[in-house]
Amino acid sequence: MHYFFNPQSIAVFGATPKTFKGGYAILRNLISTFQGRIYPVNPQHASIEGIPCFPALADIEGPVDLVILFIAARMVPEALEQCAAKGVRGIMIESGGFAETDDEGRALQRAISEFVRRTGIRVWGPNCMGLVDGIRGHIFSFTDPKVLPSCLLPGPVSLIVQSGMLSAGFVVDILSHGITGFSKICSIGNKADIHESDVLAHLLEDPDTRSVGLYLESFIDGRRFLDLCRNSDKPVVVLKGGKSETGAQAAISHTASLAGNYRVAAGALAHAGVYEAQDFKQLVDFCRTLALHPPRRSRSRGRIAVITFSGASGIVSSDFMEEQGLSVAELSEATKIRLGRLFPQWMPVADPVDIWPAIEQHSGTDLDIYSLALEAVLDDPGVDAVLVHSFSGYTRIRLNLEEMSRQSRASGKPVLLWLLGRHEEVFQARKRARDLGLLVFQELHRAVECLSILFQPSGKLPRFEGAQPVPAPSSTGLSADLSRVLEDAEGPQDEWTSKRILQAFGIPSVEEAVIEDFSRFEGVAARMGFPLVMKGLQPGVVHKTEHGLIVLNIRNPQEAGESFERLMERMNGNGSVLLQKQVQGGVELILGAIRDPQFGPCVMIGVGGVLAHLVADTVFAPAPLGREEALDAIGRLRTPQILDGFRGSEPVDRNVIAALLVNLGNVMIGCPRIREIDINPVLATGNSAVAVDATVVLGGPISRTDHR
Repeated sequence: MHYFFNPQSIAVFGATPKTFKGGYAILRNLISTFQGRIYPVNPQHASIEGIPCFPALADIEGPVDLVILFIAARMVPEALEQCAAKGVRGIMIESGGFAETDDEGRALQRAISEFVRRTGIRVWGPNCMGLVDGIRGHIFSFTDPKVLPSCLLPGPVSLIVQSGMLSAGFVVDILSHGITGFSKICSIGNKADIHESDVLAHLLEDPDTRSVGLYLESFIDGRRFLDLCRNSDKPVVVLKGGKSETGAQAAISHTASLAGNYRVAAGALAHAGVYEAQDFKQLVDFCRTLALHPPRRSRSRGRIAVITFSGASGIVSSDFMEEQGLSVAELSEATKIRLGRLFPQWMPVADPVDIWPAIEQHSGTDLDIYSLALEAVLDDPGVDAVLVHSFSGYTRIRLNLEEMSRQSRASGKPVLLWLLGRHEEVFQARKRARDLGLLVFQELHRAVECLSILFQPSGKLPRFEGAQPVPAPSSTGLSADLSRVLEDAEGPQDEWTSKRILQAFGIPSVEEAVIEDFSRFEGVAARMGFPLVMKGLQPGVVHKTEHGLIVLNIRNPQEAGESFERLMERMNGNGSVLLQKQVQGGVELILGAIRDPQFGPCVMIGVGGVLAHLVADTVFAPAPLGREEALDAIGRLRTPQILDGFRGSEPVDRNVIAALLVNLGNVMIGCPRIREIDINPVLATGNSAVAVDATVVLGGPISRTDHR
């Protein structure tokens, strides 16, 4: 990656004197910002912008570290061969027309990947904006040379964006409003070779980067990405695009359909301690907050003091904080006495602290009310951070940003500002605050969100390396026919077969038996006792409820006989009947596992039963996982209280559920032909849990969904 971030010489294919072309913008930006050697490559011109232009790469004397291509996609393969012959160290393809277009474009992108495998030369892109270095001032990009160079600012935040034009417009918007500066902005496009984990690994070692934000639509190597995030002290924030459930509609199992296009990624990222953003501005706001203030996950509880000029904004702040899991700090009596010296006698000190009466009281004096109030609350041991509301452009409000910055640094506590008022005054105050290391927000809710992210419970756990090896099918006591199923079968297996597989690997199920004619019923029923459940087992049918193949609460032999005949009739005699002891009470959960093309084997837990899809309260975690990771996944459910004796039900021992999740993960690691496992419901009571229904999906390896 060195030659992308620190080249000494750059050649530009597609350089042109036509000012409306991307090749011109790239060259002009290099001339303005890059101090190394620049070589335009275009056989139609002798020079461009006063710089000699070369017909081909071979005509350049001396080495070329980096080549930037902004040429038609069909011309790229020949340009790549020129790069290989020249011994170029890195290639950046900013032009489009590849896998984002059609079959021809996908073939061209595959040719790029093959070129990388053949030559070992790394390729960035295609279809990207390139690279902007805010520290060195380099712009290796087709962005407008009249705009970005004039507003580029150095800062502690780096971005990785799977987009071209979006990243250009977004970055200009952020910079021109003075919100933050950047260390590196990396637009990686289609990721034919270099992908998010390659760039992230570089940025996590970059001394100028203190936080990294990413907009991604896919992950090339999800496991490597998770390991990088888990093993770094630098905060990583991800905005995941493509969250729609369209890709889940054709899924076979409940687990796969609940995975959708996003939930697996969300669960895996949370497991690695990655923060999640919901929009582009929030992505940058989270990054700039975390760059200045390391998360205080283990040292405090999110008790926020609010200093405001308006009682109404204090009330709204309190509402937002409760929504985000924060609390308004309860100030000590000593702090209230200090603040009370600033207030008129008729005004008691309350939480939040409305200092407008104090400002009115001392109007015309030299007292800096904001700084005095901030000093008092920062000294309070019951305060973890401070949110200051202020109004810019009003003569009676004095806001000493330099003093606020000093106080925040001295206390080690974050101070965030919500600032409103006249545009120009607010803009200038925001720029001053940015340079002083103070965070200013235009929206009150966003300020509270950024405070909240500093106090989120830790989701980062060490990678679990202790997966228990799963015995081969032949050594688990499986029958020969079931061993053959595991080795050769394809697709979803019926409930009876699926549960026999799971039982062999230590996952218990309810008492049950298969009967193909009713003559066996009496002996089985005598052993199980009533009430009973009958389920029709028919080849190719996974969701039995939709086909009317489940009969509950069978109370006597007569009902059993009628139910058996009805089920066999619905299956046209092509099937058998699964007879189960009906279990009552307990909590219905869904447990499952899936092989994700981006993150590999993952397990799932959620609220189960017939409401599983409606509620969609599920959490995914990458396998293998240990007990602590499994308990963490359970705790990340939206409604984990259902396990704690909800509405008088018996509390469920979470360790029992965690053990099942660990076991499922081990099975997925040890049995590569199991593609999906779906257990819905798992009935949990006290210190036991059994599978009531299950589907195991078998098949070959999962293929990736990208075009590399």
